Amino acid sequence: MSVNFKKFERAFNESANSEENLLDDGSVNWNFVDADLNLDGWADAIGEDFYAIFDDMANKFDANKKI
Repeated sequence: MSVNFKKFERAFNESANSEENLLDDGSVNWNFVDADLNLDGWADAIGEDFYAIFDDMANKFDANKKI
């Protein structure tokens, strides 16, 4: 199966920007984002590279959010 990474990026950003996934200080609770994406089947669809991709995207998201 081919993964549509644009759809994954959209799902990632939607979850990372969701108010329910933010901590009191406004930072992202990445455990909740991880759970959202897993529940939607992205980890299975992407496979063993899921967490490397997830971590890279989370780091970039945090870096861009602070600018």
